[in-house]
Amino acid sequence: MRIEVEPGVSLHVQDVGSGPCVVMLHGWALGHEIWDRQVRALVELGRRVIAIDLRGHGRSDAPFGDYSVERLADDVTTVLESRDARDVALVGWSLGGLVAFRVAATHPELVRKLVLVGSNGVANARKAGFPFGLPAEEQEDAVVGREKADRIASRRALIIGAFAQTPDQVLADWLLRVSLQTPSWVGAAALKTLMRTDQVDRLAEIDMPVVQILGRKDPILSQRAAAWLQEQLRDGQQVWLEECGHFPMLEAPDSFDGALVEATA
Repeated sequence: MRIEVEPGVSLHVQDVGSGPCVVMLHGWALGHEIWDRQVRALVELGRRVIAIDLRGHGRSDAPFGDYSVERLADDVTTVLESRDARDVALVGWSLGGLVAFRVAATHPELVRKLVLVGSNGVANARKAGFPFGLPAEEQEDAVVGREKADRIASRRALIIGAFAQTPDQVLADWLLRVSLQTPSWVGAAALKTLMRTDQVDRLAEIDMPVVQILGRKDPILSQRAAAWLQEQLRDGQQVWLEECGHFPMLEAPDSFDGALVEATA
């Protein structure tokens, strides 16, 4: 289905099953397809699952303009309210983790549990109060430049490099096809969001339980930042998946499914 989030801009939303609601947000330059196995598993257990293609991603509209975490979170909130989805377990992976964190902080009445997959939800680059990773200015120009110059080659390299072990060709090709649904102007803008987002000052607003599901060999995730977040949370839990990189739903599907089912219960 399609849901209008502002005049002329609609998102693709998959809403299946019935029961306690789980909402799933994908990562940068991907879409709801990444969650196919998990959607099936959760629905078979009696859950309602809403998987959203973020603005500019998957089958959603891709206008020029704002792709900030605030804009993406406002879109998700509009979808939840339009689908009468409350008291949800909100799952965000990578970029989706930043967005999920923002929704949970600004609309806690909608979220009963926050699940961060391969994400600390707060920031991805060094900021005041967040001493992890490289400063955004040391990364942004190069990463965004490669996206603008040759998004096919850049995305293939980013996809393959995010796995703990090189994925097989069929899987890598499928991920690239899904990724290329996201146009270059969205890819570049969303990369800037990944680099620039700073939600440290929102931590005090997170009162609900938070579960981090993390790959032990994730080349993108900062393990120090994940440990730091755990110390800040009032009610936090970490689940580590061994021999797993940034794609736990594909690299360790059985372990990830079990962790996700428990985390969203």
